[in-house]
Amino acid sequence: MRKDQRSYYRIDVIMPCSYRILSQEEAENTLLPTSPDAKYIEDYFMENLTQLDEQINEVISHINQKSSLLATALTAMNSKINFLLQTVDEKQLSRAIPQRLVNLSGSGVAIDVEEDVQMSDKVDLLIKPLPNESPILVRCNIIKITPLADGSSTGSTIALEYTSLSEDDRRKLVYFVQAKEIEFAQKKRNKEEKNK
Repeated sequence: MRKDQRSYYRIDVIMPCSYRILSQEEAENTLLPTSPDAKYIEDYFMENLTQLDEQINEVISHINQKSSLLATALTAMNSKINFLLQTVDEKQLSRAIPQRLVNLSGSGVAIDVEEDVQMSDKVDLLIKPLPNESPILVRCNIIKITPLADGSSTGSTIALEYTSLSEDDRRKLVYFVQAKEIEFAQKKRNKEEKNK
């Protein structure tokens, strides 16, 4: 079997999905826990927000040199946003994961990314297939990189293979894919009956 083929049925679906691309070295220095809790996931994926917050504070300090009133207003808004983020619980955090079109199976996933990626990179993926279950955090190998079909100069579709997915998480994914298959088949059947 070719490496880019998956042993599970695959399906195109929009679902909560976030990712982080790591170099080989970063992946070796940042091991994922076997069962990450909500706090770990929040800290790990919200790291980008911390960097953004630092950039905002730097810009506000520059604005302060021209207009202290505007800088005060921006600081107050930034403080309010930070306060709201600190009150986010696990269920709200899960709802904050962006919706993304993915090609999903029980053994891998394909997603579009804007960043430049190398075959040696690793991708940490945060997905939430089932609404009442905790999100899945898994590290993936890149098995294929394809330029985006729309011909844009930036971005590509990357095919990923899960490296250490727990059986419980794999069960969630397979259950989700099967439920979507049934849902799509039902919609198709209803459409055919309407057209009779």
